[in-house]
Amino acid sequence: MVIRVIRFLLVAGVATAAVVYGTPMALLSTKVVTPQVLDVSAKDLQVSCAGPTFVPGGKNQTSVSSFNRSGTASSSLTYSGKTDTSLKGYSAKAVTGFGVRQDLSKRIAGESSYVVLDETGKTPQGSELLSANQIQLSSEKTIKGLLAAPCLRPQSEFWLLGGSTAVGREALLVLSNPTSIDSTIDLEIFTENGTSLSAGLTGIAVPARKTTVLPLSSFVFRAESLAVHVVSRGGSITALIQQKAIRGNSASGADYVSPAPQASTKAVIPGLLVRGSKYTAKFKSASDKYSDVEQALRVFVPGSKDATITFQVLGTTSETFGTVLSVTAIAGKVTDFPISGLADGDYFGILDSDVPVHSSVRLVRSKTGADAFTDFSWINPAEGFTTPRYIAVPKSGISKLSVTNPSDKPTNISIKIGGETIKRTIGASSTEVIRATPGLSMGVIPSDQEVFANLVIDVDGRIGVLPVLDDKNISGQVKVSVH
Repeated sequence: MVIRVIRFLLVAGVATAAVVYGTPMALLSTKVVTPQVLDVSAKDLQVSCAGPTFVPGGKNQTSVSSFNRSGTASSSLTYSGKTDTSLKGYSAKAVTGFGVRQDLSKRIAGESSYVVLDETGKTPQGSELLSANQIQLSSEKTIKGLLAAPCLRPQSEFWLLGGSTAVGREALLVLSNPTSIDSTIDLEIFTENGTSLSAGLTGIAVPARKTTVLPLSSFVFRAESLAVHVVSRGGSITALIQQKAIRGNSASGADYVSPAPQASTKAVIPGLLVRGSKYTAKFKSASDKYSDVEQALRVFVPGSKDATITFQVLGTTSETFGTVLSVTAIAGKVTDFPISGLADGDYFGILDSDVPVHSSVRLVRSKTGADAFTDFSWINPAEGFTTPRYIAVPKSGISKLSVTNPSDKPTNISIKIGGETIKRTIGASSTEVIRATPGLSMGVIPSDQEVFANLVIDVDGRIGVLPVLDDKNISGQVKVSVH
């Protein structure tokens, strides 16, 4: 028995030594696989309209915690009608593309999305394919004015520069989620006093295919000047500020503040078409409740260094004398600078800063007498472009396209309106203002230099301004390795 145990221990020892000190076992290896490069098509182009205005809820429209839709908005869209594409969202049945541009309009009672379905996945996207916007002339007891906004491509981040929560001012943040995925929103809010440290700025829910309305006064009370940074997680969203003014007991002026471009050291702002300047001056001098009835430049400096800014307001003719502002904007704060002394005429603005800033201009129009009113619109810097862009023109009101050439050399552009093409020369550091045909889209085709454009809309004297955007989704290539 003892001999058997000794033999067992000897065998076990030899086996152990073989494992520890023996020749290493060869690892399993596979052949190196060359990654496969695949082309990934951009997802179908979608733009979403915010829908009609919101008014306080409750029996007497006095609730500050709930809001209801008011009336309907008019959406305008231009669709290229490219072969192998179709437009979804305009009607119950998709509109088929047959190679001819289609300019369409529709009354909407809620948030609304338009999508171009591309069978090939290769159709170039942008405003040539689809562009849409909405306007609403509101005459409700609690909100009066022309509100205009682009229908936006859902994204994950926006900057909004405009609005106020001062006495008699209401700013509602309208967050819409047109996707099938719930979204969670984080906000940063800046005022003339700096960054808001209010509770409740993070973890805001916007359910899939729903709209959430937030009164900004619940975060910043009695702030004269606002800048809002919106970041979403989950589903992509659209964001606007609905701004209105109550002067005494009467609603007087309203607008949507649409997303602004990224901060930059140079900005070009077309479309400063001043009308009723003598009436505006009368309102401003009449009472403190009209203290904000004036043209103004708003600046937010996102960094830690103060900005030294020059803002030139230039007229389009020898009879329109502009002005120049040389100002300093404090870092981390929102500052408003009055633009005074502008007589009636067509102007554009050029901003130069030594550090990147966000900027916008408040354009005011007024009238005294039997049909007295005052209205305003916040105008963002325009995007420069060298390739064709299209914008849908509303069927109502008077619309004018303001196209600016900020360079020191003249340039030529072509404007497509329906089946006609108009050619214009824009002088160095100048602007051309072109009357639009109601309901017919306008295509801007630059020749050799970058230009900037905004569409200004006048409905019964009330004012709204729309940007000329070029929304598109990105395609690309991915490498795939299968092991």
